[in-house]
Amino acid sequence: MYKTHFGLNAVPFSITPDPHYLYLSVRHREALAHLLYGVKEGPGFVLLTGEVGTGKTTLCRSLIEQLPETVDIALLFNPRLTSTELLKALFDELRISYEDDFDPKDFIDILGSYLLTAHSVGRRTVVILDEAQSLTPEVLEQVRLLTNLETASHKLLQIILVGQPELNTLLKRNNLRQLSQRITARYHLLPLSSKDTKAYINHRLAVSGAKNPIFVNAAMRLVYHYSKGVPRLINVICDRALLGGYVGNENKINSQIVRKAVKEVRGETVSRGSNFVSWLIIIVMLGMLVWVFYPQGIDLWNKYFNKETITTTQSEILQSTPILTIDNTEISEEQVVEKPLSKPVITLEELLPKTDTDSAFMTLFSSWNLDYKSLTGEKACQRATTQSLACLLRTGNWQELRKVNRPAVIELVTDDGSQHHLVVTKLTGDIATVIIAEKDYEFSITEINKYWLGQFLLLWKPPLLPIPVLKVGLSNNAVIWVRRHLDSIDGINRGSYSPKFDRALKKRVVEFQRQQQLNADGIVGEQTMLIMQSSSGLGPSLAIKR
Repeated sequence: MYKTHFGLNAVPFSITPDPHYLYLSVRHREALAHLLYGVKEGPGFVLLTGEVGTGKTTLCRSLIEQLPETVDIALLFNPRLTSTELLKALFDELRISYEDDFDPKDFIDILGSYLLTAHSVGRRTVVILDEAQSLTPEVLEQVRLLTNLETASHKLLQIILVGQPELNTLLKRNNLRQLSQRITARYHLLPLSSKDTKAYINHRLAVSGAKNPIFVNAAMRLVYHYSKGVPRLINVICDRALLGGYVGNENKINSQIVRKAVKEVRGETVSRGSNFVSWLIIIVMLGMLVWVFYPQGIDLWNKYFNKETITTTQSEILQSTPILTIDNTEISEEQVVEKPLSKPVITLEELLPKTDTDSAFMTLFSSWNLDYKSLTGEKACQRATTQSLACLLRTGNWQELRKVNRPAVIELVTDDGSQHHLVVTKLTGDIATVIIAEKDYEFSITEINKYWLGQFLLLWKPPLLPIPVLKVGLSNNAVIWVRRHLDSIDGINRGSYSPKFDRALKKRVVEFQRQQQLNADGIVGEQTMLIMQSSSGLGPSLAIKR
């Protein structure tokens, strides 16, 4: 839609991973170098981790383009696979035929023969597992066993694991230590810096045919502020900003357009109909003031529509002329007011300098009756694990916070890039109660959204640490935890519980997931456990009121 307007020959900020648009920052070059080394030289696994949207998948596609034709690539995206399904997907990628009734041994035997033949003719085989943090320990163990296929001097299969930071936690499990020990190259991909964000935006525009810069410097600084250098968020904001510039017939993207784009991305755009209603209510209320307090109301009316600032401090009211008459006696405002007026409203921006990260975590931990300072650990999440608690760090929205229903530390970012942390303890409609410097304040969600990019951190109590993934066939104490919580939600009290995850339990889990609008796959992972626990009423809640 906006390509012709800005003189572009392609959409520059598509969120589809396209190596043609890859901007190699210092961090991305290092990550790509680790991948290339791992494929060409490393005898074991290669691990690439990074937050959502940092460009891991795009890097993998760029890696594929740089590998010689003698390398066969199997790229697997679906993490929700059993061991057998993984082997079938691998065979499909490598174009190896198989029968539906093959067991794992059949697959391994045929794959070993295939790899030996490929090695003998000078070909190498690489498997890339994306979203690997969602793989079950059983599937990861099957992946490890694939690396046992080798000659006397060479591994026949090179495996690259790509995933979010949770993958590192998963690999620290005792039952996966053999796999972790075989990782020969690791790299954690960080977001772009402010300088790289500007270069990234101009790079993608140039690749799309832009002859001159389109985003002014202030606008690019603002994009970095709101995206924190995450490429996917940069793409979303810039794409919406270009659309806004096109609609407004602007040739340059300025800060105002970026701010509007961010609001639209967050879903904060107010419809014309609701604006009309708001203005109608204001006009009616002002009319009532004019009628009651004439002639003072006339002054108020004129001030409002002349856009002058109106203040209603106590001093102004006490200095006003008498306005009431009782039994032919004039009574002044000073005589009428018996108690002082409320203090002037404090804005969120004024309070942000008073925020402190340690104070925020002290408040969060105190909601679990824990003394943050007395716990050992360098970081908050390390201290939480000493009390069998887990951290959930997400970039989401208010709806997600309502669903998980836990007090949370949110991160606010001001225009100068400084970060501020405060705790949300209550949600009442569109009003959030937050704690800053040990005091409660109420602000509208709209005001908080001026500084909030959606990042929040909360604590919850899983059945085990590390957090397990439960499905049909498993048997452990975590399954008992699931049964107890489901019974608590349904108001049932049983004397004993089976530790086996059977099909009847899966049916109950699926029903719960559907009620909570989760992925109804019958697998109990972190998100299902968290919402299951909050739904059962255990632990501190966010005190949500509609």
